[in-house]
Parts: sequence; structure tokens; C-alpha cells
Amino acid sequence: MKEIKLRGMIGNSILILSSVMMVAFIALPMLVATNGGPVYSIAQSMFNLVAISKDLGTNITYYLVSSAFMISFLVFAVSLLILSILSLIGMCKDNIKLNMTIANRAITLINAVICSISIIFLVFYHQANKVVTTALGYGLFLEIAAAFLGVVASFVAPSRNFYKNF
Repeated sequence: MKEIKLRGMIGNSILILSSVMMVAFIALPMLVATNGGPVYSIAQSMFNLVAISKDLGTNITYYLVSSAFMISFLVFAVSLLILSILSLIGMCKDNIKLNMTIANRAITLINAVICSISIIFLVFYHQANKVVTTALGYGLFLEIAAAFLGVVASFVAPSRNFYKNF
């Protein structure tokens, strides 16, 4: 029983770290350079679209869609943080009702897919504008790395049924 509890604590702790990284990496750039223009972070891309549309030009539909996916990514990352904290508390107190492992697995998988789709739309933006000086920022790639770390961590933590049957 101690092994299962330890596995749950480690998995949920890594999941908390992963979700904090997902939220923190929102401050990293979505594009590195845009024709010598300013560099916008993912957070600015999500919440300052008027200024970005003036800088990037009229053909920013793909960029807007990518930003919309990152807004949903942020919402899921915050909910994952809350659920993983609850799940860790449940593991520490042996309260099986607070085990949110299945929900954590679903959210981490959804987040990995959402971030992948966001990267795809940013590549579409890059292709549609035929801009050679535009480069993808490392923010989205660190986001997807944190999302996959969360997927691995969510499968380390035991589910409620596994914990009950052990």
C-alpha cells in the first residue's frame, strides 16, 4: 500500500510541477521575429490582439486561431493545477474521493492535443504569409513538452479503482 501511495504522491507532484510550467511558459514568445517587429509572448498573443493585428498585417487568421487554442490551453492548465493539488491532498490523507487521476489524464491528453493544434496553426500562419524572417518561438514547444510531461505524470499516479483494489 505504501508503494501505491508513494507512486500517487510522486505522480501528482510532477503533475503539479508540469501544470505550473504550463502556466508559466505562457510568458514565452509565440513568434521569435516578425519582419523586425516586436516579439509577442503567448500571453500578449492571447490578450492583445488589436496591437498584434496592426503589427502582423491583415492575414492573421491562423495566428488568431492559434491564440484561441492557447487560451483554452491556459484554462485547462489552471484546472489541471487545481485537480492535481486536490489529488495530491487525497493521496496524503488517504481520501479516495479526492483522487482525480482519470480527470487529470483526460485534461493532460487534451492539453497536448490543443498545443499541437496551436503549433500547426502557427505554421499555417507562417506559410500563408510567406515570410522568411518569421520564426516560431520556443514558447509553444516548451508548452508541448510540459504537456507531455503532464501526460506521463498523470499515468504514474494510480487511479481510484487501482487504489481501491490494491
